[in-house]
Amino acid sequence: MRGIVFDKKDGASYNVASYLIEEFEFEERQGNIYKSKENRDIVIVESDVELINAEFVDSLGFSIVYFLSKHESNAGIGAFTTHATGNWRPSADLGGKPKQLSYAAPLEMLGVLREESKINTGISATYEATHHGPLLKTPSLFVELGGDKKMIENKELAMLLGDALWQAIMQKEVEFEKVVIGIGSNHYPQKFTALAIEKGLAFSHIFPKYAFYNPDNSDNTDMLVQAVERSKIKPEIAVIEKHSFNAREREEIIKRLNDIGIGYEMV
Repeated sequence: MRGIVFDKKDGASYNVASYLIEEFEFEERQGNIYKSKENRDIVIVESDVELINAEFVDSLGFSIVYFLSKHESNAGIGAFTTHATGNWRPSADLGGKPKQLSYAAPLEMLGVLREESKINTGISATYEATHHGPLLKTPSLFVELGGDKKMIENKELAMLLGDALWQAIMQKEVEFEKVVIGIGSNHYPQKFTALAIEKGLAFSHIFPKYAFYNPDNSDNTDMLVQAVERSKIKPEIAVIEKHSFNAREREEIIKRLNDIGIGYEMV
């Protein structure tokens, strides 16, 4: 059983979910769960808590969870995004737990990213680095729409994202080259996004440059163990954005990857 989870207090989340419920006839409501007679292995769940705190989803027995969410940009730049969840550093300001990653869903994220990239609105599609809660053992991904308030509440864009998500969910197989983890870049890793869309690299967790150091100048390379282990499909290699790090930082990353037993490529 696959789950789509939304928060009615989140404008983008509610609009996408409402479109899916109406367009694909999720008519049978049991409590906070919408069921469809035609697509019996997919349900839509209304969360009664903010999605970053929706740990209850682990108790529902899903094989995969798609969270519908708004995307807020301080610069107001519009985007369709997808990402895994978890906290790299010893803090958890937006749900989850400090230094704990959820289980990523690399093929499902790649499928969503590809479909988002086909939406012909001039709005970009991008991975985001792994961030925020909830902390789950069930493989999951966030599927987001937004930028500024106007875009977050835009029902036409919500419909387009709903169609893209549905196309991704309905795919029997996702074609891919290999599953990888990403190391480096910023919160919106353009190079990793391009490698996914153009080369078929399916990224699971993405460890951005800004998460490398803690306030006390210790680093978080120990988290690469979780990045490899907590994925629906185990990554084959790490892809390192070379220019994100200096020589000493790259050496530390490579040493940690060698200890884990996973290879790497520089891009």
